[in-house]
Amino acid sequence: MSEKSLKILLVGLALCLVCYLNAARYRPTRDVAYAIEIISDSYVDPISQADLKQAAMQGMLESLDPHSSFVSEDSLGRFNAVFEQRFAGLGVQVEGPPIRPQITIITTLFNSPAFRAGLMPGDLIVQVDGADVRSMETSEVSKKIAGAVGSQVLLGIDRAGERLNIQATREFVDVESITGDRRKADGTWDFQLQTAPQIAYIHADLFGEKTANEIQSALESLRGKIDAIILDLRDNGGGLLQAAIEVCDLFLDDGRIVSTQGRRRSSFDAIDAKAGTVVPNSVPIAVLINSNSASASEVVAACLKDRHRAVIVGQRSYGKGSVQSIIPVEGGRAAIRFTTAYYFPPSGQRIHRRPKDTDSDPWGVLPSDGAEVLLSEEQTRQAIERMRRRSDPLRNGALGNHPLSKIDDPDDQQIAQDSQLVRAIEILQALRSESSKPKGR
Repeated sequence: MSEKSLKILLVGLALCLVCYLNAARYRPTRDVAYAIEIISDSYVDPISQADLKQAAMQGMLESLDPHSSFVSEDSLGRFNAVFEQRFAGLGVQVEGPPIRPQITIITTLFNSPAFRAGLMPGDLIVQVDGADVRSMETSEVSKKIAGAVGSQVLLGIDRAGERLNIQATREFVDVESITGDRRKADGTWDFQLQTAPQIAYIHADLFGEKTANEIQSALESLRGKIDAIILDLRDNGGGLLQAAIEVCDLFLDDGRIVSTQGRRRSSFDAIDAKAGTVVPNSVPIAVLINSNSASASEVVAACLKDRHRAVIVGQRSYGKGSVQSIIPVEGGRAAIRFTTAYYFPPSGQRIHRRPKDTDSDPWGVLPSDGAEVLLSEEQTRQAIERMRRRSDPLRNGALGNHPLSKIDDPDDQQIAQDSQLVRAIEILQALRSESSKPKGR
């Protein structure tokens, strides 16, 4: 055989090998495509290949773990809006079955279109643009209320038996991710505790793109007014890992914040604090957590606990120590969200709760010694209700000229219903008292 023929033969063999390997690699994909085609052609009821593909994506990702998912084109905008803290709509939160018997307004964002139009917590939404929505899913009603900026929507409202028609214009609504103790007269938040003004109170609802800046602005506005801080992360299900890192960095001037580890050794990443803090290290901090504090909340709580920068008060956290990456698909119109790493606090203690873990296994974030405060369902409900009342401008007197404005519990006597918050105040007051004692020689 000539040298030229041998070269041709070797090249041909190489091409065959590449084709074989590619065929083996993409065989599962072809099988899925074939199944979609057969089902679309032969299923007893008509179904599109697009719907089948979406179902396949959903099933594939949801089979991985509870935190991986397919974000469809219909959902991507709302998904991004949560973390961007901005969306187009009225600025109203609603709940319906099975939580509430009917579609009910839970809250309206201060100075939002819904707020200015006069919509109120407790209002029942019975119609949207003339369409009866009483039998619809809550998600469907929310979609009807949302819409393009500048467009109008007419809501049929049942307010304590009185039927009202209220029209509002949709706008871009900026969502605040933190709240304070109560509203001031100008509608902004008062971040000083009414019952203990020397203590700052900041409740973070989620960790979004603006959260760290919001907390920094709140703390800077209190400079010289407070000597202790409560960071309330109860019922905060998490959000952006980067936001949690930035929040920790507000209170630390060096050292480890968190580390992440993916499947490969090379994917290890360690994040340390940058020099400088927003508040002096001498200012004590209490972080409130409960069983719904998860993910980014646990990053913050575990970091500040391990670095001896905060006392953790409340109940054991949820135990979600995984990081999800969001990858655009379908030309950026949709996305896949799946777990790519686990995170670990400075101590290296595992946060993630595995399916077979019991209460005696190490997971989540535990309260500091002497700071565990367990709440019953009724006590939890009372604590949440107190926070809702104090955030409502109509209930705390912030809108004194409003005909329905009524100062509710002006001395905050109902703080006694929140025993976790009360315990955090007690601990901080004790720490402040201890630090003010003269040092012995």
